[in-house]
Amino acid sequence: MDEIAPGPVPSPGEQRWLHEANAEAAIFFRQELLWTTAAWPAALLRAWGVEEVLDPGAGWQIGYAPDSGTQLLDHLQKKGFGREPLMRAGLMSWTDDGLVVDRYRDQLVLVSRDQRLDPVGFVGIDRDGKARMLTPETPVHRQSEALVGVLEQIDVLEAGATAVIVDHPLDAIAIAIDLAARHSRDKSYVGIPLLGSAVSNAQAQILRQYSATNRVIVTVLDDLTAAERAVDNALDLTFFFDRVRLLQRPPEPLLANPGRLELLADLHVAKPPNSPNSGSQHHSPGIEDLGPEL
Repeated sequence: MDEIAPGPVPSPGEQRWLHEANAEAAIFFRQELLWTTAAWPAALLRAWGVEEVLDPGAGWQIGYAPDSGTQLLDHLQKKGFGREPLMRAGLMSWTDDGLVVDRYRDQLVLVSRDQRLDPVGFVGIDRDGKARMLTPETPVHRQSEALVGVLEQIDVLEAGATAVIVDHPLDAIAIAIDLAARHSRDKSYVGIPLLGSAVSNAQAQILRQYSATNRVIVTVLDDLTAAERAVDNALDLTFFFDRVRLLQRPPEPLLANPGRLELLADLHVAKPPNSPNSGSQHHSPGIEDLGPEL
């Protein structure tokens, strides 16, 4: 499959067209999940404990890219989108035989959004449960400048919910559905997945922009590489959040063992007396064990 040449900075009109193409694709994928006769998407969601997303009114608009050659292409062309913008949006691809086909097939998909929360790409989950970024770099999409899950949880984020950084999108949904209820009715949490990558400066800024609280949680897997990445993420997040808590978590889906989240460290950031929350900070995190509660 070919890659997308980002080319020059797109004009505002082209940006809008590419965002609209992704938005229309997200609607199509959502309908496909609700209508699909394929067995594995619903089975995987049930196994992860997040079958609530199959409710048409669910806040998380997860979808399904069908296992077909041009079903999305045909749909979007009927909506007035030409092949060139669909290719530029990362939704189409050329085969070795010179045919234009859907880039995403037989995947659960979630929308990735930029700092303005415009839809710029898609994250996929295959039938084995493996999650990865599906969209290549495009004129509007760079993985390090986009996040999954912010718009779906914007109301609770702006109301003071604490973001919990995880690797997998379905763990992020599990947190949104269940984790807060299991730990405290007085606190609320949202899940933000990073797909096993390091948090970037741009992603941290997006999360801080839409978070009313200056607190964030990073979950840590019992794996050396993942643990090192999580610690680095926590330290990087202290440039934007005053308090970053690290929690040890089990390797299986979070809802399988919700009681096995254990506090590793609590990082506090000391700031100059007159420093605003979003401004320059005196970066001197300390570690304090405050117990296992979230």
